[in-house]
Amino acid sequence: MNQRDFRVIFLYEWKSGHNAAVAARNINAAFGNDTVNERAVRRWFEKFEAGDESLVIEARGRPGPSINDDQLQISIEANTRQTVRDLSQEFVIMLDLMFHK
Repeated sequence: MNQRDFRVIFLYEWKSGHNAAVAARNINAAFGNDTVNERAVRRWFEKFEAGDESLVIEARGRPGPSINDDQLQISIEANTRQTVRDLSQEFVIMLDLMFHK
């Protein structure tokens, strides 16, 4: 079973009127101990109680910008004698500029 399957079961347990502790026990009894933990079930129940029955996991925070291979290749070719430390410092500066536009 995948994570989405368990979220469907969480929703079923919530709609059945069970609390998070009972739901976690039911799921672990059916699928094996430590399949889910009560805290995870509780978080999903809180979401359902707030009126959001979507089973999609929402992204938290903003994803960090990434440096692609072309940028890395250009930096290496610009100065083949630089160290990995020099390269990393260069990219830290680039990322900082990207975040603070």
